[in-house]
Amino acid sequence: MKGPALRLAGRVPALLAVLFLCDLLLPAAGLAIQTHQGSEGIIVHQVGHLFFLLSMVVLVFIITGRELNRDRGWRMIQYSAVLFVLWNLDTIIAHFFDNQIQAVTVRNLSLWQVKISAVAGSELLVYLYHGLKLDHLFCVPALFLFYRGLSNILSREKELSEKEEEKAES
Repeated sequence: MKGPALRLAGRVPALLAVLFLCDLLLPAAGLAIQTHQGSEGIIVHQVGHLFFLLSMVVLVFIITGRELNRDRGWRMIQYSAVLFVLWNLDTIIAHFFDNQIQAVTVRNLSLWQVKISAVAGSELLVYLYHGLKLDHLFCVPALFLFYRGLSNILSREKELSEKEEEKAES
């Protein structure tokens, strides 16, 4: 790199730090479960979750059937797919409770507090819904495992191509 590109590259960490601090100090609503107006929006959204869930189930069976799970990278991707299945089940159920049958209402009390209440007054449903709102406990590890699996496969492929280049040179 030379000239302006080098100067820009030197400023990127500072710019990222400023953006991170702005995000930290000026937070916006970070709703983990999206709500939809009208029945058609939520139905299409739920069908999307269902397709993603089914594709992850198929991926698990393909990896197992082809015995790709013997490789560490593919095994991580398989674990990721299982967590994505659980995440989709979690979000489908949560959307069902809050958007489709409106069995649960969520009211913001302040920036740090919400009130979850069940329409029928069921405390068990409130606790269940609260647990369903923790869907990131499935999604974040799934994304991490997927990334690590792809990184593992990529590094192995790079090593193999470098060895092939060395053989071709000699």
